[in-house]
Amino acid sequence: MSTQNMGRVGADRLAEAGISLVELLVGLVVTSLLAIAVFSFFLNTSQGISQQNASGEMWQRGRNALALMRQAIESAGYGLPSYSQCPNGVIDSTTNGVGTAGALVAITASTQSSGSGYDPSTTAGINTYAFSTVIGGGAFGGAPTTTVNSQSGVNLKVQSLNNLQPGDLALISLPGTGVCVFGQMTNVAGKGTLNTDCSVTGGGNSQGSSGTVVFNSGKGNSVCFQANPNQIFSQVNPTTGGTLNSAAFQGAPLYDLGANQFLFETFAIQENPAGGTPTLVMTQYTGLQATPPTPQPLATGVVDMQLRYGVGSNGQVQNWIRPENYTPSATQQIVAVQLAMLIRSNRYLPNSLSPASFNILGDTYTVPTQNGPGCLQGNCRHYSYHLFQTVVPVRNGIWSTQ
Repeated sequence: MSTQNMGRVGADRLAEAGISLVELLVGLVVTSLLAIAVFSFFLNTSQGISQQNASGEMWQRGRNALALMRQAIESAGYGLPSYSQCPNGVIDSTTNGVGTAGALVAITASTQSSGSGYDPSTTAGINTYAFSTVIGGGAFGGAPTTTVNSQSGVNLKVQSLNNLQPGDLALISLPGTGVCVFGQMTNVAGKGTLNTDCSVTGGGNSQGSSGTVVFNSGKGNSVCFQANPNQIFSQVNPTTGGTLNSAAFQGAPLYDLGANQFLFETFAIQENPAGGTPTLVMTQYTGLQATPPTPQPLATGVVDMQLRYGVGSNGQVQNWIRPENYTPSATQQIVAVQLAMLIRSNRYLPNSLSPASFNILGDTYTVPTQNGPGCLQGNCRHYSYHLFQTVVPVRNGIWSTQ
């Protein structure tokens, strides 16, 4: 073999033993594409898991809050009087029968204003509701605890002091007027006086003889009565009988509501601090508390709540109306409540875009893209949302005629 042929064979063998530059570049490109694919897979998987976690956590918060609100609505009205007991409404003891009466309604809802701690009307174009429920004690709505013999100012002479305790709330149904008077017993003969710190001391009744009860205003004359009177008194037909005199109390049945057995629950949305993430809070009141109760957070991220009353009679819903359009009557009872709650995730999801708006019981919630409370850079569309809707039957007869 010539020297020339031997050189050609050696070159061929070297070429077979290595790779060309083109092959090297192709290999690098393929490797890079595989790396990008793997990275994209893990990134998408991570984002999917993050969104699932955010949605799952949001769902759990919303479901727990909804369960508490359903329970409050279902229990509302327990122990409350029938419409026949107070057809002209319930008045506060200090109004003395003058002016407009009020209704002791089991469910009260109203839109939140700009001074309420949260108002989405400017950022989301919708009003949100807060609502309260009232539950009476075991004796409330049942047989009267005692009967009023006479009345002189804040002093009531009653037939029996059994089961009456200082601090108890009471309802007096005035015979022949269709009006009930609501207040708090701050002094009971032989049992003690309700002090400003809500303790009870002494034998009671320094203002009269035995058998006397001091009956004060239910609107906060006693610091131990912390229930918001707006949860009790709403407008109904005005009374025209003028000032109620002492004769109106003679023979009036007195219903002892108790203190701790009388429960108010309020559900509202608040920003704490202002501009922070909206949070659904619950405030529980009883009749005997030394300090105003502190709202308890239920679920962060609740951005709107809507209610509609299902009104009718005999347990049948005849019409769905807004709470502000409801007037208590014998034929228009609250049979059910339609409740809707929109909640968003706490986690910011940069690669997720929510719908621009949500339809909530006929009203439109527009997701804020600027100045959204608690949202990164004010844009609230990079969050996950869920709309909870439910119809809650009212189990107790509210303003029933029975």
